[in-house]
Amino acid sequence: VNMKLMKYFGAVVIAALLLFLFVVNFSSVESRLQCSGEISSKGGSRPTTIYMKVAEYRWWVGLWGDSDGALWLEIPNELFEYYGHVIEVGDQLQIFDSEKKIRGNYSTLSKTLTISTPAGFFDGTCKRIIN
Repeated sequence: VNMKLMKYFGAVVIAALLLFLFVVNFSSVESRLQCSGEISSKGGSRPTTIYMKVAEYRWWVGLWGDSDGALWLEIPNELFEYYGHVIEVGDQLQIFDSEKKIRGNYSTLSKTLTISTPAGFFDGTCKRIIN
């Protein structure tokens, strides 16, 4: 009886490990984009290129979290921002800061990004890049 119990326990451990590896490796889809537009602040506006990485979570992540994704923004040599709370509303990704105040939107349909950053307000269009 002890040997059967050990085999059963081993099978359960292997199944749990495989499930864990599946969840870790397949819980999000990542996109990398280059966004060209203008950033405006009190000093005026200027053309800017922002690089963005978007992780869109699979449906099962909603079982333990309230975010549909995460987003990283980079203005080379100037700014790097992380937004850990992203909500998908139709074709829009609503981007929130750590205090859950809305900072901007990204449209997966028109590929436009509007977001308030510490460097100013950015408005532009994005295209997918391959890394």
